[in-house]
Amino acid sequence: MQYAPTDDSSGTSAVIANYNMAYSTDTRTIQPGDTYVAIVGETHDGHDFVADAVEKGAAAVVVERDRGPLPGGVEVIETESSVGYLVERASERVRRLGLPTVAITGSVGKTTTRMAVGAVLRQAFRVQTSEGNKNTPLGLSLTLLNADLAPDTVLVLEMGARLPGDIQDLCAAFPPTVGVVTNVRGVHLETLGSLDGVEREKSEVVRALAASGTAVFNGDDPRARRMADVTAGSVITYGTGADCDVRPEHVAATLPILGDHAIYTALVATAVGRAFGMEPGAITRGLEAMEPEAGRLRRLAGVAGSVLVDDTYNASPEAAVSALDVLAGLDGARKTAVLGDMLELGATEVEQHADVLRHALASADRVWAVDSPQGLMSRAATELADGERQRVETFGSSRQAAAAVRDGALGLGPGDAVLVKGSQGTRMERVSEALLGPGLDPADVLTRQTPQWKAIA
Repeated sequence: MQYAPTDDSSGTSAVIANYNMAYSTDTRTIQPGDTYVAIVGETHDGHDFVADAVEKGAAAVVVERDRGPLPGGVEVIETESSVGYLVERASERVRRLGLPTVAITGSVGKTTTRMAVGAVLRQAFRVQTSEGNKNTPLGLSLTLLNADLAPDTVLVLEMGARLPGDIQDLCAAFPPTVGVVTNVRGVHLETLGSLDGVEREKSEVVRALAASGTAVFNGDDPRARRMADVTAGSVITYGTGADCDVRPEHVAATLPILGDHAIYTALVATAVGRAFGMEPGAITRGLEAMEPEAGRLRRLAGVAGSVLVDDTYNASPEAAVSALDVLAGLDGARKTAVLGDMLELGATEVEQHADVLRHALASADRVWAVDSPQGLMSRAATELADGERQRVETFGSSRQAAAAVRDGALGLGPGDAVLVKGSQGTRMERVSEALLGPGLDPADVLTRQTPQWKAIA
């Protein structure tokens, strides 16, 4: 499959306006003229806030049940599923415009891959990527409905999965023309059942391809490699193996990201660039223009002249070990690992946490273990040998660990390097905020800094 790059990558072509209002599910950020969509969540029911949305200027509301009389002029759209309504609208918009879509999934590295692919493709195309952690039907639909999309836009969409069928549903709504699988690892085993279940779910992104599409996957991962057998599209493999189509010697860029995984990030973005017919020079410029996203192995100035490696967006055992290897490779007299719980790991979750702690003890001079409400890190610490356990300091929450940092418990100074990592549910960005050097605004460099996240206990 080949696409002809545009002459003007600045995105100045006319935008197809097939809607007049932005869509919002949050009355705290709604603007006059928006369409408010009432979503029934785990803890809140958006229908309880319809009146607030109208008071703030919502011109229309999408609801699943009658909310009583509303002021004249407010359009009321009743539907069986508010999320389904958004997905249908977003899918219709994408199909009408006929937008090429890069769908990215995998157990580890999806967001970094999305960032890298977007950076490369922007050298030749107008690009719209998914944002933040919005890799669900709701998040992707809101992004695509609120974005300025034109007929020459290329979509780069991260697709997440917790349950069987999630990727299939996303691909049905937003059919991929390029499907990317970064790897298959033991993540979400609780909900996907087994490593075979994870493989099956991730493979849906290449099963969804038409014969004119292209499957791009990690040729060094046996489970990803065998997805060549289940796709109708052509195949591009990337990796370090001699039989991979895109190998390290094909990357000429100086990469601005940390970690051994950086080469895989560059390789997958190069492979996607090739799928779109891009020249090597343009791909190199895109790779060198990459900027690490908040919470993704981002090197920041820390307090008292220290170095902070903020990797707090999310965590899995494999990603934690990779981040610890980055810490071990940094220059510095003293290295500290501050590790939070890693969630949804299944029946062996405590053993997996203990293995990560052992790796941390071999990689760092000091190890802090921080619990989520599930208390996995402290439970794992009890599985360590006596000498190992004595080197691990445990904290009941990220708030407690952050308070200890502010009280000077780490005694940081020049030459110190600190890695902070954990799953979203452990909220390890609180620790990173306490470690930030003067002059850095957490809202600019850390993840989950919106008022909505800050308000969560």
